[in-house]
Amino acid sequence: MAERTAKIVTIPLFKNLSLSAGDTGTSGIIDLREIAQTGTFSISSGVAAGTSTTAGTTVFTYVASPYFDGTFVAPAGVAALGTSGATIGAYFASISPVLAPFIKIVATQTGAGTAGANSQISAELHVR
Repeated sequence: MAERTAKIVTIPLFKNLSLSAGDTGTSGIIDLREIAQTGTFSISSGVAAGTSTTAGTTVFTYVASPYFDGTFVAPAGVAALGTSGATIGAYFASISPVLAPFIKIVATQTGAGTAGANSQISAELHVR
C-alpha cells in the first residue's frame, strides 16, 4: 500500500501590500485546525520598490490566539519568522510557529527609503 502524504495548502497573506518605512500590515486570521497536518510551514514572499527608490526589507512575525475572535498576542521568546529583501517570489523561509489554532502573520517594513515612500509586499503561507 502506498504511503499517504499530507497535501500542501497555500494561503495568500498579502498581495501588493503598500508599506512605508516603519509601517506594519497584518494578515487575516489563519485557522490551522484542519490544515496543519504535519506541522510544516513556510513563507514565500517578495518585496518590490513602489514609490521608493529601494524596496527595503520586510520582517515577518506572527501573533497567535486560542480563539478565532480572541486577543492575538506575540508568543514570548519567539524570534522573527524571516526577513525578505528586494526579490519577487524568490524568498522562502521554513518556520515553526507555536502550537496555536489561530495565527496572523505580521509584515513590518524596515527600510523602504524614507517614511512616506512605499514598497509593495506580496506573501503566501504554505502549510502541510
